[in-house]
Amino acid sequence: MSGSADPVGMRILVIDDDPAILRSLHTFLTDRGHRTFLAEDGTKGLEILRQESIDITITDVVLPTLDGFEVLKQARTISPGTEVIMITAHGDVETAVRAMRQGAFDFFSKPFRVEDLQAALQRTERFQALRRKADRYRQNLDQLATAARQRHGLSSIIGRSRAIRTVRELIQQVCQTEDTTVLVCGETGTGKELVARAVHTEGTRALGPFVAVNCSAVPATLVESQLFGHVRGAFTGAGGAHKGFFELANGGTLFLDEIGDMDWAMQAKLLRSLEGTCVRPVGGSREIPVDVRVVSATNRDLPQAIAQGKFRQELFYRLNVFTIRIPPLRERKEDIVPIAEHYMREFSRELRKPIKGISPDATARLEGHHFPGNVRELKNLIERAVIVCKGDRITRSDLEFQEVIIAGGFNPAELTHLSLDAIERAVIEEALRRSGENQTRAARLLGITRRQLFTRLKNHGL
Repeated sequence: MSGSADPVGMRILVIDDDPAILRSLHTFLTDRGHRTFLAEDGTKGLEILRQESIDITITDVVLPTLDGFEVLKQARTISPGTEVIMITAHGDVETAVRAMRQGAFDFFSKPFRVEDLQAALQRTERFQALRRKADRYRQNLDQLATAARQRHGLSSIIGRSRAIRTVRELIQQVCQTEDTTVLVCGETGTGKELVARAVHTEGTRALGPFVAVNCSAVPATLVESQLFGHVRGAFTGAGGAHKGFFELANGGTLFLDEIGDMDWAMQAKLLRSLEGTCVRPVGGSREIPVDVRVVSATNRDLPQAIAQGKFRQELFYRLNVFTIRIPPLRERKEDIVPIAEHYMREFSRELRKPIKGISPDATARLEGHHFPGNVRELKNLIERAVIVCKGDRITRSDLEFQEVIIAGGFNPAELTHLSLDAIERAVIEEALRRSGENQTRAARLLGITRRQLFTRLKNHGL
């Protein structure tokens, strides 16, 4: 074996009560570029290990004061990164097995050939290099997980109200489980996806994928293929195999947003996949195992939808294992200013504007607004305010509240006694009236896509 293959520059501790072996190993190792430390008994060897950074310890089994197994035991505590190679003049299978079980990296008997020692050192160095690489990967993953928690974890759920503290507590509780299905309920714009991401990020699946699906945006004819995938030739145009959202989310979280808008027939197929741990691609003959946590979200009153025959009761029970309800912003007004200040800092940083705060008159205006669009409306409002702000504080004049479509001339407070479905139907009817029954313009007024509007028209029988 050529000298170029030798490990270079390691720090090696040799413990042996035979001076001749200490001298020969010292010569052998230093000739190959290593720095050696020598000890004639276990106690002195451990003292060196405490004081020096050692890559490899080569120790005899039979030693005065402390034997090699005690050295091995204490070395693992003193210097976990140091690998131990054990040698003995009384080698047998039982001793070798004991050494390996207790954590020795290698073991061989006296007399040994230098080629055996050289090979052992090379194996040890390669192992340590792989371990350092794994440690770097693990450190990078930990950094990514920390960054994800800072951006999408509990800290992203902003507010000081009792209601929002309850939301955070529920997230912490469900994160102690790995597979429990979660249903997030709340009006449009309350931050349901933020909660879903926090459940993913704070849980054991944080390093797995987070796959978000807007159920109302996927055509009914493609939902099955999108969720479960398809094989080549499964239907016209299926030129190749396609992984579905369940398979893409394997090892992580699948977020089904607007689950209340899912087609009735597709609800049954989703239920079957939730009850098992496998999915079958469209056109496929075999099932594919998947490991996902399903988090769904809706702004609909699902019990009411069940009563109307629009949502399957058995699917509701399967999704509703653990429910997190996000109250609308109008019910937690003490959260308005903290959220506004958060977005002010975020947009000021992005736009490189030296805005330091929000003036008292602007704060009073924000707290007096009903926010029918909830947090999403507040975020957009602050983004615009940061853009137009000319000083170091957002003032009342920087706030421009958008027109909100209210049906029948009601003001927001008068709508609070109605169900969400009734409010949505009334708003859609008003948008259609204002747009002259033009669905494209009505969708634009509502801030949704034409397909989403079509789904809602169908749900309300309009």
